Amino acid sequence: MRLAVFSDTHGRNQLLPQCVRRTQPDMIVHLGDHCRDADILSREFPGLPLHAVPGNCDFMSREEDTICFSAGGILVFATHGHRYGVKSTMDSLLNSAHFAGAGLVLYGHTHIARIDYPAGMTVVNPGSAGLGGEPSFAQIDIRDGKIAAKILPVVPKDPYM
Repeated sequence: MRLAVFSDTHGRNQLLPQCVRRTQPDMIVHLGDHCRDADILSREFPGLPLHAVPGNCDFMSREEDTICFSAGGILVFATHGHRYGVKSTMDSLLNSAHFAGAGLVLYGHTHIARIDYPAGMTVVNPGSAGLGGEPSFAQIDIRDGKIAAKILPVVPKDPYM
């Protein structure tokens, strides 16, 4: 199972469909800050399951800000991260994910792409797909109970430059 994970698109969604076509995921996840950008992906790829949570810039959203779902037999804990104070510490996020029984934790909010492996969990922040010097997203493969995550640029590097 392959996931394409986006966060912090902030309305800059023009290249998201290209990212999905490039990675050919089995599932799409959008971690907020303009979670309406996920609607574009839902319309463009109606056959792909899509999970989305709102972020701190998604005012008036009625969606749950933290969700759990299964992907490839792994429990995924997904949130934007602002309610867990991820800009200061990961403790609250990791504690909540641990007690939920998650093997994979997805969060955004910081605009900083990173992959960590605390306490037997894989924790992924895809960075910002819409803002910043080099917009990014995450590709996560789950096979036979193993998780392989990597950060990809929204705009691929030209190998001939």
